[in-house]
Amino acid sequence: MKKYLVASLVFLSCLLWSQEMIYPKYMYDKDLNNIPVEKTEDINLFRYKQIQYIGQPENNITLTYTGNEWHSKFLEKNYRNKDFIALKQEFNKRQYKNLRIFVDTSQKTPLIKTHIDTTKISNLDYDIKMDSLAAGLKLTKEIPFIITYYDGFPVTIYNAEKKERVIGFGNNVALELEGLDKDHQWKKIYDYRKYTCGTGINFFVLKPKEIATVFEPRLSGNFKTKFRYRLGNVVSNEFEGSINDKYFND
Repeated sequence: MKKYLVASLVFLSCLLWSQEMIYPKYMYDKDLNNIPVEKTEDINLFRYKQIQYIGQPENNITLTYTGNEWHSKFLEKNYRNKDFIALKQEFNKRQYKNLRIFVDTSQKTPLIKTHIDTTKISNLDYDIKMDSLAAGLKLTKEIPFIITYYDGFPVTIYNAEKKERVIGFGNNVALELEGLDKDHQWKKIYDYRKYTCGTGINFFVLKPKEIATVFEPRLSGNFKTKFRYRLGNVVSNEFEGSINDKYFND
């Protein structure tokens, strides 16, 4: 009886272990300790939830930032456009049986904002260079940009179901942010972000046993509380942070 019990426990532990997902460690090719990192109170500064990785879980993943808010090469194998009505119905319901969301604030995954360096180039010169690029010409001088890094962390979604599930569109995961207000009630801080124009935008899916990762900004503000992300009927683990309390009043 004891041998049977031990064997059963070993089998159960192995089964549970096999179902555990891998939460990757995100690597960066620069020394983050030497990069000035900003914080922001603006919940709309990084409006869209861009996919930074999608595929099989790996222990270590090198950061490769995607700059296009509407389309991603990472998603080319995950875009779906056939049977649009069924895809839209699934997305509108967003009822999942076994999707998991994990927020890892112990990691630092900076987000990037790129601006034209107006101290080195005028708007007119910039427009001329862009016209040259559009015409297929090579630039004799590169366009000067300023890159600002903002403090952030990874949010990982894992599909533990046996079928692919719709989780977003374009290059935007339909994540919503919730926080505990001063009355300790969960309140939605913002809905999932929509594009101003949806022409030509496809839904994308998360395949079975795949993960999808987005980087979220570490907000600052005058109110310290707990947060969680929501995707339809699924919520992430809770995590601590700060926010401007005006977002609970809007």
